[in-house]
Amino acid sequence: MPSLRNNLATVSFSLALLIASASLALGQSSTTKEVSSAANTNPQLVDARQNGEWNVGINPAKNSVRLTNSDVDPLAVKVIGGQSARKPFQFRLLINPIGNGNQSQSYAIPAGKRLVIENVSAIARCPVGYRMEINFFTYLDNGDGVGDSSDITFHRIALTDQGAFDTTFIASANHKVLVFADERIGTTQFGLVLQARLNAVIPTNAFAQAQVTFSGYLEDLPLTQ
Repeated sequence: MPSLRNNLATVSFSLALLIASASLALGQSSTTKEVSSAANTNPQLVDARQNGEWNVGINPAKNSVRLTNSDVDPLAVKVIGGQSARKPFQFRLLINPIGNGNQSQSYAIPAGKRLVIENVSAIARCPVGYRMEINFFTYLDNGDGVGDSSDITFHRIALTDQGAFDTTFIASANHKVLVFADERIGTTQFGLVLQARLNAVIPTNAFAQAQVTFSGYLEDLPLTQ
């Protein structure tokens, strides 16, 4: 009798293992697998299937980026595409000096604009044996709100001798520069003034002339200087 009970117990245990294995195999034979969550009722947010494809969406209400921008740690900003506010310009000023005293010619900068000079081209003509000096000065507000001499900067034009042509001596220059000039507020002086002089007084019927061409662009003045 004990042997019979042992045999029956062994058979019952084997049947239980067989049924458990069959259930496990049936559970693994599903053709579709999905990842779901009770909190996720939108199938467009997460949908994982057997073929490995995913369809992931972003909630627009929570799709935002915040950047810290304070006076102590300001955010660096680069302006792109702001060239449309610039207006190209080029103009020429003429002076006919007669001696070693400076003669000048001014350029009126439009109100609310800044002149940005990028190139200066000059030619000086005077009688043989004479030499000419050319310079210009600009006004740029230094932020103190007062249009005084501290806002004026002189710029020298370095002439190169070209030689004598008949009775005229010629010198020229062409400079790549970056010069700023604002309208000078509160005075009758302009933001850009060209000056020229000779090393000596020329005869009454002699000819001397300085021609200077400025090229660059105009831009709006900053709201705060």
